[in-house]
Amino acid sequence: MVKYSCIVLLALSFIFNSCETSTDVSTALKYQEYTVIDAKLSAGKFFEGVRITHTLPLGEEYDIHKAEIIDAIAYIRENGVKVIPIHYTSEGLYKTITEIHIKAGTQYELFADINGKSVYSSTFVPDTPVVNQVFNANNNYLIAEVSAKPNEAYGAAWIIPRGIDSLIAGDFHSILTANHFPSDITLRTIDIPAPYNTPAYSDLFYIKVFAFDKAYKDYFETRTSSEPIEETFTSGGGAVAWNVYGKNVIGLFIGTAEGYMVHP
Repeated sequence: MVKYSCIVLLALSFIFNSCETSTDVSTALKYQEYTVIDAKLSAGKFFEGVRITHTLPLGEEYDIHKAEIIDAIAYIRENGVKVIPIHYTSEGLYKTITEIHIKAGTQYELFADINGKSVYSSTFVPDTPVVNQVFNANNNYLIAEVSAKPNEAYGAAWIIPRGIDSLIAGDFHSILTANHFPSDITLRTIDIPAPYNTPAYSDLFYIKVFAFDKAYKDYFETRTSSEPIEETFTSGGGAVAWNVYGKNVIGLFIGTAEGYMVHP
């Protein structure tokens, strides 16, 4: 089982089989470069920065030093008032000069000028999700009931805590929002894989709920609509519901909060 730090998108691979009769297909398609924004703003944690890169031509091996953008002029704005400049550090990562904490219940906006092109995004950072109760569904997956709030979306992951060697689900089963408030919603994890879905392991599992800006739900439900995803945030534009705006810009600038681990 692969260890994941938080949220890892599933890699998709496509195999094309040839037929008895081959046909030459023109590959002279015009390459469209996209600016890529990658930022996660986690409630109660230090701001990790915004990675600003661009896509590379199809077939070219990914190299961060070829993809990074080093001359963007960018800043974030907190609750529409406080302006915080961010500066290039290395490998396309733009950070603040002094460390800042991300505040729950706060709106953050990203403004950037990249070679004369404007980029904008806005996200809401949720608070720590409140878990009312949890269940173990016959060792196949875990279920959590959560008190939902406006502007937030939720997902749940199973965890076997082992310190730095903890195992965590590689993806979410679904990302859910509530239709009215106050409201409780029921989340489930993805299936627990063999050999862990047995009674012998049932006491080792915990569930952890993650809260997101509600825009993450649209992204989650459309993330496979584009080209095959090899790396987070590096697929083409397609119909994916990114939450960054500008000409030929893709990616996520998203607020999130982690809940506490809860045993069923």
